[in-house]
Amino acid sequence: MTTGRGTHFPFTDVGDMDYSECLAYLRRLGDEVLTMRLGLEPFRALLGQLDHPQRRFPSVVVAGTNGKGSVTRFLGSIMSCCGLRTAVFTSPHVIRLEERFVVDGKPISRREFAVCFSQVAETIRQAELRFHPTYFETVTATAFQYFARRRVDLAILEVGMGGRLDSTNAVDPRLSVITRIGLDHQAQLGNTVEEIAVEKAGVLRPGAPVLLSPQREGVRRVLGERAAHVGAAVHDLDLPALRPLEERQGRYSFSFRGTKYRLGVHGKHQVENAGVAIQASEILEGLGFDRHGTGVREGVEKAGSLGVLQKIEGRPEVYLDGGHNRDAVANLAAFLQAHTSPPRSLVFGIMRDKDIEVVLGLLSPLFERIYFTSFKSARVAAPQRLTEVCPRGLAVPDPVRALRRALEAGATTVVAGSFYLVGEILSAIEESGR
Repeated sequence: MTTGRGTHFPFTDVGDMDYSECLAYLRRLGDEVLTMRLGLEPFRALLGQLDHPQRRFPSVVVAGTNGKGSVTRFLGSIMSCCGLRTAVFTSPHVIRLEERFVVDGKPISRREFAVCFSQVAETIRQAELRFHPTYFETVTATAFQYFARRRVDLAILEVGMGGRLDSTNAVDPRLSVITRIGLDHQAQLGNTVEEIAVEKAGVLRPGAPVLLSPQREGVRRVLGERAAHVGAAVHDLDLPALRPLEERQGRYSFSFRGTKYRLGVHGKHQVENAGVAIQASEILEGLGFDRHGTGVREGVEKAGSLGVLQKIEGRPEVYLDGGHNRDAVANLAAFLQAHTSPPRSLVFGIMRDKDIEVVLGLLSPLFERIYFTSFKSARVAAPQRLTEVCPRGLAVPDPVRALRRALEAGATTVVAGSFYLVGEILSAIEESGR
């Protein structure tokens, strides 16, 4: 159907869709990344038709290349445990779409999702928009609608891609956070970390502070210059005050500014992410968002990280990690070297637009057996292509069969390369009851 000035609509009757119809609508919009449109004007037009739900709650935006999802979840958990009705928006989802829309630690119900999504879809149908909103824009608008409906005290929003032109940047945040910036999505954001930093710096606002994770020298310079230009006060993570302490089965405790915390997630790199979230909560307290010490500690311990160094209990041990760029895979490799022993088996699948050679160069030396597999995505790299990069790997296109082959070997098994692959494997594990 065509309406207004050429906008294509997947359905003609969208006033009261159920959950399955909402998912069908989204599927008709195409691959989330391939159809992504970097630019805010069409999206702002939709928000205007919805009466600007993003203005009905205060927000924090979290941009960066690695660690932004973890920081978002840590900060959301902290502020929720401190007594604020806190919303968290993340992407992509690992198993279910509802994971993206969380209030006080609970994902949106299917009924509430259908209500909010139907409101967005009906508004799109009635409005004379020049372009139909993309998958990500439609989902982000649904998040804003839901958070406004729940009257949240604070929303923590993970930026999808970049920052300057990302849909989440339609808000006016009270605080911006930028985690470590590295190379990823170069086709959309730039070929150097400095160029990418310019895009990430688009989340800065005049008069609103920004908190920075440790950055490469060139990146820190770009971010500092952009902050000075817009009038945003810069806070750097107080790294000298952040001290890792003991470790238990890959989970670390640490002290920050004299207070001891224990992580509920795996990996030494999560100490930094938790420190960023704690310091962000301190800045928010200065902006009028009350918090208390026990809530901060409780929030750090309760925070989860689905699909990031996630351990499935059993024998053999299974770890799942969706990291797909150099820095994320380096964190995974460091964890495996420190906390697991040979023999190890790898089940690996990745998008074809990622730096496959670099990622496999970091991972493959740690594994005795490697199974290259596939998953449901228009961008997936064919397993046969992966064997060209690493000939000792075996192509097993079905991911469940690849996992079964790895488990039969009796070695520590790692599923890595993409959150899409991790999601399919987690769904299979859930169904099997392992």
